[in-house]
Amino acid sequence: MGGSKSQTVGFRYALGMQLALCHGPVDAIREILVDRRTAWSVTTGGGVSGGGAAVEVRIGVVAGMAATAALAGDTGATITFPGTRAGVRIGRDYWLRLANGARSSVTLQSVAFNAVSGITTWTVQPDALSFSAQTIEVFEATQSASTIGAGGGRIRIDAPDLFGGESREGGIVGDVDVMMGGPGQGQNDYLAAQMNGAVPGYRGLCSLVLRQVYLGVNPYLKPWAVRVTRVLTGEAGAAQWYPSTAPIVPEANISDAAIYIALDVSGSMTGARMAAQKAGVAALIREISAGVDTERPNDMAIVLWNAGVAESIEVRNMGPDDYAALEAWMLALPDSTAGGTSFDAAFAQAGAFFAGAGSRRRIIIFVTDGAPEPASSVDAALTVIQSLPPADIFGFNIALADTTHTARIDNTPVDGVPVIPPGDSGALVASLRGAFGNGPDMNPAHIIRECLTNRDWGLGYASVEIGDSFTAAADTLYVEGFGLSLIWQQDSSIEEFIGGVLDHIDATLFIDRRTGLWELRLIRADYVAATLPLFDETNVVDWGRLGRRAPSDLVNAVTVRFTDAWSDETGAVSVTDTARVQTMGEVIATTLDYPGIRYQGLAVRVAERDLRALSVPLLSGEIIVNREGANLGPGDVIRLRSARLGLEDVVMRISEIAQGDGRDNGIRLKLAEDVFALGATAIAGGRMPGGSGVAAPPRALARRMVAEAPYWLLVRELGHAEADRILSDDPDAGALVATGERPSGDALAAELWVDPGTGPAEAGVVGFAPTAVLATDVSDDPEKRVIPLIGWRDIGEVGIGTLASIGGELVRIDGITQAAITMGRGCLDTVPRAHGAGTPVIFFDDAARISEEAWAAGETLGVRLLPQTGRGTLAFALAPEDSITLDRRAIRPLPPGRVQGNASYAPDVDALVMGDLVLTWAHRDRLTQTSPVITDYTGASIGPEPGVSYIVEIRWVDPDNGAALMPPGIVIDAGSGTSWTLAPGAIDESSAPDRTAEIDVAVRSRRLVGGIWLSDQEARRYRLTAPFAAGWDRGWGFGWGS
Repeated sequence: MGGSKSQTVGFRYALGMQLALCHGPVDAIREILVDRRTAWSVTTGGGVSGGGAAVEVRIGVVAGMAATAALAGDTGATITFPGTRAGVRIGRDYWLRLANGARSSVTLQSVAFNAVSGITTWTVQPDALSFSAQTIEVFEATQSASTIGAGGGRIRIDAPDLFGGESREGGIVGDVDVMMGGPGQGQNDYLAAQMNGAVPGYRGLCSLVLRQVYLGVNPYLKPWAVRVTRVLTGEAGAAQWYPSTAPIVPEANISDAAIYIALDVSGSMTGARMAAQKAGVAALIREISAGVDTERPNDMAIVLWNAGVAESIEVRNMGPDDYAALEAWMLALPDSTAGGTSFDAAFAQAGAFFAGAGSRRRIIIFVTDGAPEPASSVDAALTVIQSLPPADIFGFNIALADTTHTARIDNTPVDGVPVIPPGDSGALVASLRGAFGNGPDMNPAHIIRECLTNRDWGLGYASVEIGDSFTAAADTLYVEGFGLSLIWQQDSSIEEFIGGVLDHIDATLFIDRRTGLWELRLIRADYVAATLPLFDETNVVDWGRLGRRAPSDLVNAVTVRFTDAWSDETGAVSVTDTARVQTMGEVIATTLDYPGIRYQGLAVRVAERDLRALSVPLLSGEIIVNREGANLGPGDVIRLRSARLGLEDVVMRISEIAQGDGRDNGIRLKLAEDVFALGATAIAGGRMPGGSGVAAPPRALARRMVAEAPYWLLVRELGHAEADRILSDDPDAGALVATGERPSGDALAAELWVDPGTGPAEAGVVGFAPTAVLATDVSDDPEKRVIPLIGWRDIGEVGIGTLASIGGELVRIDGITQAAITMGRGCLDTVPRAHGAGTPVIFFDDAARISEEAWAAGETLGVRLLPQTGRGTLAFALAPEDSITLDRRAIRPLPPGRVQGNASYAPDVDALVMGDLVLTWAHRDRLTQTSPVITDYTGASIGPEPGVSYIVEIRWVDPDNGAALMPPGIVIDAGSGTSWTLAPGAIDESSAPDRTAEIDVAVRSRRLVGGIWLSDQEARRYRLTAPFAAGWDRGWGFGWGS
């Protein structure tokens, strides 16, 4: 009892194990997911957390920053600097570039701001950090996306907060060995040590070995999933057949990126090579334009280089017209080129380009057809690259088989250095897409060929038994961008798996009876009908059974389900033949599954293909022809003509052939009318349903923020011009902003439902915000800045300099620790208020979005947030309803700041009894206070907004219940200045209710809008003794007693 004893509050769990993945070797391990969260990734796609070496955020420059090493008992080193630094979050890693160019990496533990001294203090790790005061450049460090280990070796997972940190379920941290399973793979040292050396090399098996990896504070093992790429690696690690067409990325989809394209225009590129380069890059620009998120625009630079920079163009924040203009510029370049091949010239303008790109992901496309001249220019180029901020560099060779030099430039070795045939623009753009996708798909021709030839798990045919048609099919599928990603788990036969691939690509596979070789024939519009072999009454022995599909068997709408590349969830697209819907009088639909497709654009193309085949009464059946059909094969196309049967050059596709048996030499053809000879009109519309998985039922949000959106938020979402236009057209218009806590770790988003009195309707989807609650009561003192908090949720997502809402008061976050926040009070159109313990604090800034719909002032809205998880959406009746009445918030002037009475935020309650009350305040300007830098209530004057003036408002206080009465008893025009002297004599008691002894005094801003005075939405008030309450009149008892 006299001493203290340590108490165990939980356990951290670590595990060593081997995870067997698949047959090996593979190209690379691209992503490791634990419980559907990305723990580690080398993917360069923009949609994957932690991926891409170029995802780095420059926070800014801080002057006067100094670091002091931790002393005994300190939790970390201390960094101090004058002022504040927005954009940082505790728990994140940052690196500091010192004045001498050296860099230090730190983990931010807490942030505190002293408003009196104006000094910010960071507590950081490592403990030993120390440097003198200097100007420091601050960057947000990113989790390493190094490809070291992805292709075999050791990787490091560093995701300690993957499941919410140790306040929830911990995360994943530790070393993992990637065993690719190659033919020369030896024992793993960790497994050998654990098993006393009695372990094999596991050749032919791709696996992961966890070397005592920290798995969190939950004793239950969460499900692991690994994304692998196996495209360029063949059987037993051998090189893939026809590797240049094996990887396929069907579309270039990239947003919020800085794309630097360096194109070789040396003498060897002149003519067809340059023409193909122009066409390929122009096509790439067109594809990026088609898929870009307009709210996350790209920057793009194209540099033409030889011995130096021959020409260049740069475009920032690209819109549709910019892409069209850049494409036109590219196509207008001459085909003739000249000069040498100095690799460093390619990167001469990269530094300046990326310096203006902000936090966008950085990508470099490097294209050449020659060896470096001089050879030292490779080293010079690497020197330039090392001076650049991190960027993903993709190298491409045109007609140059030696990739040695380009490989030194390329820092994304997972995709290798593709060699592009000269003069082939389609192959060039197909290769360039690889820089913008979520890993490549595999050419289906390669998939089928390997299923046929693999001696381990395939059918074991020799390569010499594969016909030349596979090469032609691979070329066609590559140009079409028709790649597939599939996994065969031996739950079906290999023949069934091949059949599924053929269904995806619409092809036929057969053994040519003349050569004995396997042949692959794609069903495509690759013929001229007039030149097809004709079969009529002269060479058709038996017309057999020919007929058309019955109308009851036709469909007019097709839905294709596919696997979305970015979410791994099932997506769906639908296409409809509108003309046939009108003809048939109803929609008759069918659903088809193509799980190997990962992109919506390809899914739409396949859906349109299948709709054409299923929506028309095609002729089909069997006929027998004479020996003129001896050279036909499956997939061939012929014409049928028969006046007797009403057939006039009907184009038919052969699916099966039966030869004669010696007694009957007729050749039996099973065939169907070819859809490519027909026309059809289809309208496509994709839909992407939400995911499902291991998830809990949705729970209601206990901490919510529902408010009319302020002008600042309208400008941030819509821009100044559009926000002002809307309010000019309709000053009564108001939008809604709503968000709240994430009620559970698996909650995805929340549906926003709004009832304006005519019934509830869905008004969009909103994200979740970090939250906490007040640990104690908080006064309305503007200088009460440090506020204790408890009940944190998602503290690591709170940024310094962002806004939060406490009971409607907007505050700026200046510092943050686990126990408290430092804040600037009463920001934008709010003023400091008093709040009780337990009031939610909603850190809404990053999550806030305004509603698409607007409502009129005076409307009362019932608002509900229905969170979604993989188990569904919260029932409407279970969601709490918040009520809000719109009141022209966006167009009202901001309240004056820094309002003081007799130079105090809390003037003496008897100030007007003792004499004059000198009121002072600071201007505020709604129109200019729209930047991310937020001024709090105590800040100096800004503005004022044109047309704004001020009033001093006096309200009588009800002597029975202490409520301030409306309307105001006295309103004094205080002009447009920043001070007013309120004399006791100005408070006329004749209009005061009986027994009035107290008054509320406030300074309000107002402006004329449409002939009506609109005042600010709220004001900070002083409750004072009424000057007449201390005399012989009705207030005698109050004054005497006090």
